[in-house]
Amino acid sequence: MAGVLLLVVASLPARAGIEPCNTAQMRIEMTTLLRHAAEDRPVNITFATRADGVKLPAALIEQYPEEITIILQHEFDRLVVMDDGFEVGVWFNRRYARLTVPFDAIRSLWDGRLLMCTNNQS
Repeated sequence: MAGVLLLVVASLPARAGIEPCNTAQMRIEMTTLLRHAAEDRPVNITFATRADGVKLPAALIEQYPEEITIILQHEFDRLVVMDDGFEVGVWFNRRYARLTVPFDAIRSLWDGRLLMCTNNQS
């Protein structure tokens, strides 16, 4: 079975010329990257918890009203990647939750320690 870790990724190194997460090219790259999330490298995803199409338990929205970061590596299940987002099962404090995250809600995505895209302006 599995769990999920929450992490502040601000200390991870960025790469020069980072693209926004909401471009057509980044959607293709995110789709490919997410399909390989079960490999030995983590995929860190920060997304807006109240964005259109995001589905997660109300308690998580209460706890993380703006955004949340999840790490997909070993402990998650039933990852379904679609053209416009993904669904995944994760555990928060030993409670299972099924998340739906549209690509438009993603604020940043890291492949291991490499920032792939960001919609943050800082």
